Order: sequence, then structure tokens, then C-alpha cells
Amino acid sequence: MEIYGVLGDLGSVKRKIEVFRWGFGLRSEKKGGSSTLLINARIETVDSKPRFASSFEGRRCLVPAGGFYEWPRGRGSRGRQPSYIYKPDKTPIAMAGIWEPGSKNSGLEHRPSLVILTRESDRFMSAIHDRMPVTLPSSLWSTWLDPSFTNPGELKRAITEAPTETLEAHFVDGKVGNPERDEPGNITAVQSNTLW
Repeated sequence: MEIYGVLGDLGSVKRKIEVFRWGFGLRSEKKGGSSTLLINARIETVDSKPRFASSFEGRRCLVPAGGFYEWPRGRGSRGRQPSYIYKPDKTPIAMAGIWEPGSKNSGLEHRPSLVILTRESDRFMSAIHDRMPVTLPSSLWSTWLDPSFTNPGELKRAITEAPTETLEAHFVDGKVGNPERDEPGNITAVQSNTLW
């Protein structure tokens, strides 16, 4: 799946938009095993996990989005009602991401890849799910995108101490879980008997 990311340049305030593949590949250790995609990384351990540490240190990006979908956890896989989460003023959310370079071959699978960082849910999101994307206020964008800022502890502290964005949510049709039904109408509110 393609996803857009915003990158910063060393020593510059210029920004550029790149098209990424969503997910870092992780090859199975079993012979002939298939690879899986890691689409998220926890902010709490991103600097200590070998798969993510070098990207967190110097390859960070912003992932702009109108909102995101979440399914409630802990109620079984059947009949879970997804929610669309967004900012009340409908301005884009800037999620924190990290990326890695692609190979020199062509094709989507060889593009640079990114994962989105997650954190424990804030008070609002905890009614829907126990994790949420790390969203960054504009005051942290320059620091996050600066590849010369390589103090992991200070960076994590700045992120976790910043207030989370104010968000709203409404229920949406379960078809949002089908990649073949990717359409603008997926964010339309629907009625649900499910309580968060």
C-alpha cells in the first residue's frame, strides 16, 4: 500500500513529499518462510529495537492524514464497529513516522518504506483502543524532521510530554477494512448499537 510522507533536509527548512510503501519487511527465519510487514512501531521501544533504531535516529518523517480508522480491541473479531478519528476542525493530522531506503530495483516493493509510531492512548482514545498514532503538534515538526537531532531520549521526552491532539470520532461502515473498497465515502458516519 502506498502512503505519503514528509521529509526534512539536513540544515534546511525545506520539506519534500515522498511516496513510500507502508511497512518494513520482516523475513521469516524459517526456510522458505514468507515475509510480513511491520506497519507500526511503539514509541516506548523504537530506539532500542534493532529493526527500528537507526531509522528513529536519522530517518524520521511526518505522515499527513485527514484521520485514521480504529477497531475496538478486546471484543472479538466479529461485529467490531470501526471508528473514524479526526480533528474537530478537519485539518490534517501529522503522525510521526520513521523510514528506510528502498532498493535500486523498480516497483512498489522496492520503494522506501515507512512505519507509523504509536503510543498509549490518551483519555479520549482509550474508550476506542489502547494504542493510538503518535500525532505531532506543529511546534515539534522541525525538531522531528531534523536528521541532525540524534538524542533519542530527549526526542522521546519531547513527544511524550507534548499534549495529544484534540480528536473526535464517529462510527463508519465495516467496509473500510477491505482494501478493495478504498473510497472517499468510507469516512461517512453511520449509526451503531455498539458502545465504546
